Amino acid sequence: MKKLFITLLTAVGVASFVCDDIQAKPGKIVTTPETAKIYIDGNYVGDGMYPIKFTKKEDFFMVKVEAPGYVSKQQKVYKYDTRKVIAIELREDDSVMGSVTTELANRYFTIQCRESLDEDTAWKILSSVLLNYFDEVKTADKSSGFMNTAWSVATFPMAEVKVRTMVQIKQVINEGLAYQIKISSEIAPLESYGERGFRQWPRVIKKYEPLINEMQQRLGGK
Repeated sequence: MKKLFITLLTAVGVASFVCDDIQAKPGKIVTTPETAKIYIDGNYVGDGMYPIKFTKKEDFFMVKVEAPGYVSKQQKVYKYDTRKVIAIELREDDSVMGSVTTELANRYFTIQCRESLDEDTAWKILSSVLLNYFDEVKTADKSSGFMNTAWSVATFPMAEVKVRTMVQIKQVINEGLAYQIKISSEIAPLESYGERGFRQWPRVIKKYEPLINEMQQRLGGK
């Protein structure tokens, strides 16, 4: 009986040593890219690398890694994870790479036509420019001075999102010959259906970026 008791004590001691050894392993989180910011349970702790530390009461923590131009990533890290290095690699955000930030997204801006331009010619220019960027003009009512395209949808599988773009044009009254133009840009999760999930996005897909300058040059230029 005495030998059995000593054996049990020895086994418990060994188990305790093993657990303590696992908990004490000097693990670390390493990110790709190296400039990525690391957050532990919502608190910023550094860039690129973080030496893992746990309190006695913690069994795990939530790590979030983010960097400009990449898709953010979150995962749990457990206290008894025996890996010395936990590598977290971010994927490039193809929606960011394929777009530009602009203050003109989702708001009207006004183009004042040059004096030599008549309404018929301006209307033809507007239609021509839109068809350079979109497959169709959904509405074109010259009498009311309103025109808009259909939504054009682009998907970005790396970021798992889709972006839709539409242009609206309306003639300004009592300001000479002028038009207000808005590029609507909205983003939604890739798996969402219909109108659900879309929200305004302060970026414009690169394909449509030259549209603004082209309209300004062709309508307002000399």
